[in-house]
Amino acid sequence: MKTRQLVVTEPGRIEVEEQDLDENLKANEALVQSEYTIVSAGTEGAGFTGLVKEMPFGDGGQYPRTTGYGHLGTVLSIGSGVSMCKPGDRVLSFSRHASVVKADAGRMALPVSATAPGQHLVFTRMAGVSIAALRSATIQPGDTVLVIGMGLVGNFAAQLFQQAGAEVMATDLAQFRLDKAKACGVGRVVNAAKDNLEEAVKEWTGGKGSHVVVEAIGRSEVVAQAVMLARRYGEVILLGSPRAKAVFDATPMLLRLHIEAIRMIGALEWRWPQHETERGRDLTANYRMLAEWIAKGRLQVAPLLTHLAAPDQCQQIYDGLTGKKEEFLGAVFDWTQR
Repeated sequence: MKTRQLVVTEPGRIEVEEQDLDENLKANEALVQSEYTIVSAGTEGAGFTGLVKEMPFGDGGQYPRTTGYGHLGTVLSIGSGVSMCKPGDRVLSFSRHASVVKADAGRMALPVSATAPGQHLVFTRMAGVSIAALRSATIQPGDTVLVIGMGLVGNFAAQLFQQAGAEVMATDLAQFRLDKAKACGVGRVVNAAKDNLEEAVKEWTGGKGSHVVVEAIGRSEVVAQAVMLARRYGEVILLGSPRAKAVFDATPMLLRLHIEAIRMIGALEWRWPQHETERGRDLTANYRMLAEWIAKGRLQVAPLLTHLAAPDQCQQIYDGLTGKKEEFLGAVFDWTQR
C-alpha cells in the first residue's frame, strides 16, 4: 500500500512524499484512512523552523523528519490486541500527517462522532493539550484566571476555565488572535502590544493579581512576567513548552515566588495516565469528553479554523503558522483532497 506523508526535509522546508506502507499490523496497531489532520504551531513549528535543535532533550533536531500528532480518520483494519476501536469507526489518534497511517491504538484510537464536521473534531487534539492547565489548577468558581497567549492551546484553555466557572482574561500581542478569542466567547481581552497588561490585571483584580496565570506560549521571559501578575498564594501554570534559550535575571521572579508563596506548576498533558485508573483522571477520558463537547458545540471551534488546505499546500501552511500570526491560527489538512 502507498501512503502520502508530510516530511520536513530541512529547517524551513516541508513537502509531500509517497512511501510504501506495510499493511501487516502489530497487535496494538490500527490501519486508518486519513480524513483530517491538524497542525500544532508550537511543537511542529519548532521542528519545522529548526528551533527543536535548541531543546535540551529530544532528538536534537534530526532531518528529514515526519511531523504531526493530531489525526482523524476511518479504521480499515486492526491488530489482534486492539479493543478501543473496530473497522469502520471514525477515530482520533496521535498519528502523523499522512494519507494512511498505522495508529498506535494502545495509546489512542478513540471512536468519535460519525456525523460532526471532521474539520472541527480534529481540534480535539489541541484541546487535549489545553485541558492540562485546568486539571492542574486548584480553582473555584469565581476565581480569576489570566491566560497569556491566544494560539489554539491558549484559546481552548480560556474556554475551558470559563466552563469551570472562572472569570477569565485573555491576552496576546496580536489583535487577530484576540478577536478570535472574543468570537469563541472570551469577553475580557487585553492587547499587550497596545495596553499595559500589569495595570489591566490590577484594575481587574482590585490590585491583588490573578488567582491563576496560564503561560500558553512557551517563552521563558513570559513565564517570569506571569509570576509578577499572580496574586499571593496564586498559581502560575506552565502550559506552553519553553524551547528557545533565554538570558535574563531570574531573581525577581524567584523572589516573588518565594515571598508571595506562589506555586509554579508544569502542565504537560502526559502527566496523566493514558487509560483509566483508580485515581480517576486519564487522557482517554479527557479526549472523550472534549470530542463530545466539540461535537455538541460546547467548545467553540469554527472561529479558530483559518485554513483548510490540501496536503500539497503544506509549505504555505507551515510558513504562515510560523511567520504570519496575524493571518494564520488553526490549520487543518484535508486528506480527501490531493
